[in-house]
Amino acid sequence: MAENNWETATWGELATLEYGKSLRGYESLDGPYRVFGTNGPIGWHDEVLCGQPSVVIGRKGAYRGVHYSANPFFVIDTAFYLKPKVEMDTLWAYYELLVQDINGLDSGSAIPSTRREDFYSLTVQVPPLAEQRAIAQVLGTLDDKIDLNWRMIQTLEAMAQALFKSWFVDFDPVHAKATLKQRDTTPSQGGSDWSVERVRAYLDRMDPNIASLFPDSFVNSELGPIPEGWEVGHFGEVVEQERDNENPLASPDAIFHHFSIPAFDENQCPTAERGENIKSQKSRVLPGVVLLSKLNPEIERVWLVDVGASDRAVCSTEFLVLRPRPPYGRSFAYCLGCSPAFRQELGSLVTGTSKSHQRVQANAVFALPVVLFPKPISEAFERKLSVVLQMTQARRRESRTLATLRDALLPKLVSGEMRVERVLHAN
Repeated sequence: MAENNWETATWGELATLEYGKSLRGYESLDGPYRVFGTNGPIGWHDEVLCGQPSVVIGRKGAYRGVHYSANPFFVIDTAFYLKPKVEMDTLWAYYELLVQDINGLDSGSAIPSTRREDFYSLTVQVPPLAEQRAIAQVLGTLDDKIDLNWRMIQTLEAMAQALFKSWFVDFDPVHAKATLKQRDTTPSQGGSDWSVERVRAYLDRMDPNIASLFPDSFVNSELGPIPEGWEVGHFGEVVEQERDNENPLASPDAIFHHFSIPAFDENQCPTAERGENIKSQKSRVLPGVVLLSKLNPEIERVWLVDVGASDRAVCSTEFLVLRPRPPYGRSFAYCLGCSPAFRQELGSLVTGTSKSHQRVQANAVFALPVVLFPKPISEAFERKLSVVLQMTQARRRESRTLATLRDALLPKLVSGEMRVERVLHAN
């Protein structure tokens, strides 16, 4: 129940919805300002349409999102932006609008759309400005931490991919040692020059015990020059497919961690579902596996799952459940599955005419050629990368906890059912 100093109003009394503008080629434009569409950020531009923080609300489409920009931005003509009539905290407005059923506002036209008149009739409990700011601060702090975690995850993932590329695509340690051995400038296979100075700087940064594991020359192979002592094999020699299935309907009251395509595309967070709500047979997900989607490989869907021995987890049959084969570890299998060259090979294997229904066949995936290397190098890579990838999983777990807390607080705070003072006192 809202407190007495909160007022009941309609959104039409508080603000107007301003139309976005048509913009061509926003995907390839450059500039410092975010471009928003009906479902969020879609590009950049060198001009602004709204010069202050505000809320973007989808105007057209089956799903019309609500998004917030803390900086000046541009909006295309499939969305509105909020222009206050009265003094308000726009971040509070964003959180309040998240609990409104924007997608329930449908003009009835062939393309689902939001009419401004329907939006203006939505009722809202309006707290005093100071309390608006306090609500926004509590919820915004949680979202800021989630965003920070996401940016750190991206940084850690980039570090992992950079090391994978250096060792197993560009063969940097081998080029360095080969150049040092010859004591002159040797063109690398990537087209750049490895000078002695560059070699010494590279090896100075590298653990000498790890550097000693790499050879100092190349041999020819069907994939081009590869390090001496390495060989060309197949993806099926790096991983094996787990084929255990489970029918959740047989355990209707059990809670499953359900890894699905929509969950992956949204935030890589499995949904917790009762068995009775999972209508078809699924693949069992056990600790230590990697999930690789067979569906539309243009979209990178590789999942380093985070499940414990006691968790009951299943995944869509659109995923291959992969367990590394010794001597290869999960970090290598994951980085290989995410690498651009591997993704490109997957793309060449698709069947089906529609992108949303294109798939790769499992036997074709396991037949893909890959470079295999000795066990000591695999162990060294796993030691370095397992720590990095464990950090990404820890950040994801923390973000899931924070998102659960935010989602629980959001409707209570914006309705006045719970006051900010109680939240701060509880924490």
